[in-house]
Amino acid sequence: MAVVAGCSSSPHRGASTTRATIAATTTTTSAPPVATFTKRSEVSPIYGQGVASVANGWVFSGTRWIAHTDAALHQTSINEHAIPAAWMARGYNHVGDIDVVGDVLYAPYEEPDYSLGHQATAMYDATTLRFESAVVLPQHQNSFVTVDPKTMIAYSMDQFGGGALLRYDVAHDWKRLAPLKMSRFVDKVQGADIAQGAAWLSTDDPQKELYRVDLATGRVDALASQGFLKGEGEGIDATPLPSGLLHALVITPTLAPMYLQDFRVG
Repeated sequence: MAVVAGCSSSPHRGASTTRATIAATTTTTSAPPVATFTKRSEVSPIYGQGVASVANGWVFSGTRWIAHTDAALHQTSINEHAIPAAWMARGYNHVGDIDVVGDVLYAPYEEPDYSLGHQATAMYDATTLRFESAVVLPQHQNSFVTVDPKTMIAYSMDQFGGGALLRYDVAHDWKRLAPLKMSRFVDKVQGADIAQGAAWLSTDDPQKELYRVDLATGRVDALASQGFLKGEGEGIDATPLPSGLLHALVITPTLAPMYLQDFRVG
């Protein structure tokens, strides 16, 4: 950066002014965050889609079911027919990565004809796992939904990979908002969660990479690989726990075991 000092009869004063100007105008860029693996826990292979932390435990989603576990990952209840028959009849046959905000559980429904340009997201009672309602949304695919508890804006993606996050105003009948443009393309996004001013993404890209997306700027930072490169990355939760902030599902190449892996971010 070139800096021009003002005129001065004193060379010492001019040098001081130059140094002060440099100090005042030079900015520093913070180092990108890094995720560090801390813990791996085996979970049931039926929990192969999504995860959300709740008080005293977890909620997991499978292709067509949703289950509660306690903090030790022991199942305490399950809705084995999470997608109601009426929605199944409309072609929605797959539940993706879920989220819980307050007493509402949000679950993305997906139907396999992506060319139709519509998918659905459902709402459940987070305690009983009882279906309450669903809304059809203008997007081609629907691998995840996550809701910012501060703004009640829901985030998803139009395709499995993309350069923007879709946004909906949940409090105003899921009104579609302008997408959040990201600083780079992220491929094969399978899950997301909102926490600490960011969207945290899990992917099934070749490296099974985890990403952070700044909600204010759209800046994307790669955090870490989940490993199990011949397996499949799935859903993610971002909740500060002793084991770390991020809790991500990965399916091993043999399909079982499946793991919930924890990461600290710093």
